[in-house]
Amino acid sequence: MRDRTDADRERRSFAATSTLAALASHLGRDKERWLEKALEPLPETFRISTHRCDRHWTIQQVKALGGVEVPWMPKENAFTMPFSRGKAPEGLAKRMMALLHETGRITRQEVASMLPVRLLNTPSDALTLDMCAAPGSKTTQLAERLHPNGVVVANEPVSGRLNMLVSNKSRLGLLNVVVTQHDGRHFGRLPPPGFEAVVADVPCTGTATTRKNRDVWWDWTPKESRKMFTMQVDIAVRGASLLVPGGHMMYSTCSIDPTENEAVVAEVLRRCPYLELVPMRLDGITLHPGLTSWSMLDETGQQVMLEEVERLVFFSPSHLAPADRIRGGYGDKDEEEAIENQLGRCRRMWHEDNDTGGFFVAQFRHAAKDEATTAHVYHNRRANRREKGWSPTVKQPPEPTLNSVVVANEAIVQSLETLYGIDLSPYSLWQRGKRLNLAPPMVHERLFKPEAPTNKGDVWRGDSFHPVRVVHAGLPAFTLKKDSWRSRQEVLYSLGDSFQNNVATVDESVFVRLLRGWAPLLEEFIETTGIAGLPSGAYLIRSELPWGRETISVWIGARITLMIGVDEQNILRYKLSLPWRDEEE
Repeated sequence: MRDRTDADRERRSFAATSTLAALASHLGRDKERWLEKALEPLPETFRISTHRCDRHWTIQQVKALGGVEVPWMPKENAFTMPFSRGKAPEGLAKRMMALLHETGRITRQEVASMLPVRLLNTPSDALTLDMCAAPGSKTTQLAERLHPNGVVVANEPVSGRLNMLVSNKSRLGLLNVVVTQHDGRHFGRLPPPGFEAVVADVPCTGTATTRKNRDVWWDWTPKESRKMFTMQVDIAVRGASLLVPGGHMMYSTCSIDPTENEAVVAEVLRRCPYLELVPMRLDGITLHPGLTSWSMLDETGQQVMLEEVERLVFFSPSHLAPADRIRGGYGDKDEEEAIENQLGRCRRMWHEDNDTGGFFVAQFRHAAKDEATTAHVYHNRRANRREKGWSPTVKQPPEPTLNSVVVANEAIVQSLETLYGIDLSPYSLWQRGKRLNLAPPMVHERLFKPEAPTNKGDVWRGDSFHPVRVVHAGLPAFTLKKDSWRSRQEVLYSLGDSFQNNVATVDESVFVRLLRGWAPLLEEFIETTGIAGLPSGAYLIRSELPWGRETISVWIGARITLMIGVDEQNILRYKLSLPWRDEEE
C-alpha cells in the first residue's frame, strides 16, 4: 500500500500533463502558478449562523482558535481557520469545530461557494428558489440572509441528498425554508407571480474543485463538460421562466470550463430574450470578467479548429463562442454580438487569486416590464388560443396522503398554545405525520393558498401545494410522543423565551446538576426545587445563567430526564466550565 507521499507525487505528476491543466493553459492561466495552488488542500472555512442568540460567543470561540474573517463577506459572517479542511488539531480545536457545526452555530462551507448568494440581488422579503439545493450550504446562507421575512424554496431531486438537505436546514433551526423534490428542469408550476430570485447552482464536472476532489484530475476530459451542457441550460431556462419581471437569477458552477459557464449563459440569453446580465462588483476579493472567446478541445487537450469541431463527441454549435458561431454560420450576427458584449459581466474566481477553489457566477435579470412581453411560465399560449369567453377549469388537486404536508389541525394548534402559553398566530403551521412545523406566513399566502396554473391553461384549486411537491415546510417545532406534544430543541433556539406555560424556572445549581446527568425521581425533584404539580410528559426547564436565559426540554415520568442532544449538552457544559460529558462519564 502506498503512503500518502507516494499518492501526492503521483497526482502531481499526472496533473501536470492532464487535460485539465491543458484547459487552464488555454484559458490564459500561468500553468505552474495555477497548478501549485490547485493541488494544495483547502483551508477550513465556514459561516457563522447569524440568527442564533449566542452568535457573539461563537465568534469569540472561533477567533480564539485563530479564525480570520473572510474580507468580502458581511462583518464577522464567515471565517478562515489556520488549518486545512477537516484537519483541525487534536484537542479543543477539533472538538469545538465539530460541536459548533453539529449544533448549528456554524456551517462548514468552502469560501468560493459563498459567492453566488453574496452577489445575488434580492429584497429581504423575497420568495426565492434554490434549484439544486443539497446539501444546503447556499440554501441556509440565503435563508439566514432573508430571515425573518423572506422564504427559500430549496429543491432537490435525489431522495438521499434530500434527507441531507432537511437535516442541515433543521440543524440550524431555520423557519423560512420549504423543501421540494423535483427535477430542476421540470420544477412544478407555482401560483403567480413566481419567484423574486432564483439560484441555479447546477450540477457540473467540478473542474474547479481540485483542492478537495482529487479524482477530478483523472476523471475529467472535455467531452464530460459537453455532456453536462444541455442539462445545465435546461435547469437555468426553467429557473428563468419562474422569475417575476425585475427578478434576478444567479447561475453558478464549480467548473472552469467555458462550455459549462459562458457557453451556457450565452444559450440561456438566446432562449430567454427577456433576460439580461447584471454587472457585479465586490470589494475585498479578486474576480475576473467572463470570457468572450474560448477554444474547443479534443480529449487530449489540443485545440480543435472551427472547421473540425463537429467531429467532437457530444458537440453542439451552442458550445462555441459567439464570434465562432458567426464565422461557422451557426448564429445571427447581431444576436451573437449582443450576447458577446454581455459575457464580460460574468465573473470567474481562480484558485490562486484568493486561496480558494475556483468558481463561476453569472447574474441574470428579468428585464421585461410585464409578463405579456415574455415567454414567462404564466403566459399560457394555449389559453390565448381559446375561444372568446372561455374561462379556465378549476381542477381538484390529489387528496393528501399520510406523507403530505398539510395545514396543521386547528384543535392541535389551540391545545399547544394553551399548553405552552405561546402565541402561534404570527406563523403558518404545517403538519406531516407526528410533527408540527412553524413557517413564515408567506408559505401559506404565496405557495399554498392561491390557485396554480396547469400546463393546459386551466388552474389547480388553491389550498394545496400541488403541483409543487413539498416534502418539508418550516422548522420542526413540536413532536407527538406518547400522546404528548413536546417542544423540540430547535424551536427553543428561536422562541424559547416565548414559552410561558409548561415551564419551570430553576436555580443555576439545579440546571447544572441536570446537565451533569442527575435524573431525579419526581419526588426528589419536588423536594429539591419546591416545584410541585408537575405534569407527566414533555416539559421545559428554564434558568438564568451567566450569559443569559436558557430553556431546555425534559421528560417527566417516574424520573426527570433531559431531552437535548449530547452536542448541545457539551456546548452548555463548556460555557459553564464543566468537563465534557464523555470525560465526566
